[in-house]
Amino acid sequence: MKDHPWIGIDAIILDKDKILLIKRGSKTFYGMWGFVSGKVDWGEEIKETVIREAKEETNLDVEVVRFVGRYYDKRGRHPTKTMICLPHICRVVGGELKAGDDALEAKWFSLSEVKDMDLAFDHKQMLVDEGLI
Repeated sequence: MKDHPWIGIDAIILDKDKILLIKRGSKTFYGMWGFVSGKVDWGEEIKETVIREAKEETNLDVEVVRFVGRYYDKRGRHPTKTMICLPHICRVVGGELKAGDDALEAKWFSLSEVKDMDLAFDHKQMLVDEGLI
């Protein structure tokens, strides 16, 4: 039986000129910095997924500001799956930053710092597409 496409989210968590990144602890892109991300659970609304994944990986409560676009199953975007990604800009509304779940670290970076970093998946391209870097 063949696998099926997955629906995922990315939470682009911003605070003025800072962006929150996590150091990935999962097998895919292990040890690289990237956005809070995860897959949509069956029966879950997309915004619920964004909020849940942010809480699990950073201990922060976020509010979804807006949907920023679709990132489809471009070969190599995800090394083991066909993934359709739904990234959202978010802002923090509560909680205290603490890495959790599959995040090894969670840290705020300036957008100028991120410009020179290698990020997991196509996260850097998303920031370019949004005009953030």
